[in-house]
Amino acid sequence: MQPVAYEIACDLCGGTNITWSEWEHKIWCFSCQKDTRGSGGIFDGPIPIELCKELGISFDRIYLKSKKIKKMIVEGDKIKWR
Repeated sequence: MQPVAYEIACDLCGGTNITWSEWEHKIWCFSCQKDTRGSGGIFDGPIPIELCKELGISFDRIYLKSKKIKKMIVEGDKIKWR
């Protein structure tokens, strides 16, 4: 999913004309033409997991080396990926 789905914006200009950067924990802002950390979006606070599911937001992970998808599993108060 694109960063705007997580309410992330450019921390330099506040714009949403962004995509994920090739650098870990960064976004690319097309307006600023820079890699930047971006705002925290929904990750700045508690994340309502069930509401995110209803909105179609996925926290599954893709491992690029193995090309496998790891599904997020909630077990009690812990989150795991399998």
